[in-house]
Amino acid sequence: MLKAELKTNEITNNPQSTDEILNSIKTSIRKNKFKNMTIDISSLNIFDASKIISMASTYHFLKFAQGSINWIVKSKEVEKMLKPLNLGNIKFISN
Repeated sequence: MLKAELKTNEITNNPQSTDEILNSIKTSIRKNKFKNMTIDISSLNIFDASKIISMASTYHFLKFAQGSINWIVKSKEVEKMLKPLNLGNIKFISN
């Protein structure tokens, strides 16, 4: 089961795709105006997690240039994969 959740508010329960997770995160950013967020995507594989992180972090940066997102991921490999993108508003927490 795919699942992504904010530290305090659940974003999605049973999404059918990574696009649904991404849309839920973007909606949460837009509605709640979280400058700093923590999102748990530890249930996702390395490729889905990389897609979500790169797209959502870019969207978040456009809204809050001084904000950041803490991503809870399953593996350090996600961090290694995204490091060349130099996304300055992300931090990784390994689960």
